[in-house]
Amino acid sequence: MSYIVHGGFIMVILLLISIFAIAIIINRLRFYHKSRVDSSGLLARIIKYLEASSPESAISVCEETGGPVARVLKEGLLYFNEGAELMEEAFQAQELKEIPQLENFLPVLSTIASIATLTGFTGTVTGMIKAFNSIAQAGASSPAVVASGISQALLTTAAGLLIAIPTVIFVRYFEGVVDRFQNEIDLSTHELVRIAKRRGRK
Repeated sequence: MSYIVHGGFIMVILLLISIFAIAIIINRLRFYHKSRVDSSGLLARIIKYLEASSPESAISVCEETGGPVARVLKEGLLYFNEGAELMEEAFQAQELKEIPQLENFLPVLSTIASIATLTGFTGTVTGMIKAFNSIAQAGASSPAVVASGISQALLTTAAGLLIAIPTVIFVRYFEGVVDRFQNEIDLSTHELVRIAKRRGRK
């Protein structure tokens, strides 16, 4: 609290930014954890049912599993008996719906990192202005006169960077998670389309 008081209104803004960033990070961590499935195991179970000519059972497996990968696979499996082309189109259409949900809030989080850095630098500028105003008013340049302004400048800069750096790290991590989801979807759908074509559903 003492840091917030010494940092002035800029520190209050940075505090609010940090709370917003933490809320989004927690939201994404929970969402990705809930969406995570064993895609290789899921695919193996689906293929087993398809080889047994039971696409309905494969669809039921997807419904029980849940998550973006399973939802994409389920949408395509609904057209398994209609042909590989329709099946592939259904996969692609559902993937276009799922990926934006996986990427949700990531642009906001990236923007927060930039805003935190710029807000910290704004505190640096306002702190230095305060320091020079103190010199002008006191007519001296002793450390005691400028200490408050310099302290504000350093505190806000440090706070802005301490918010921005972890936020950028989480953004990059989340982007990697989304890429892994997309790779799992693509690999699984390609395998199922291949099976449909092999069984003569072209």
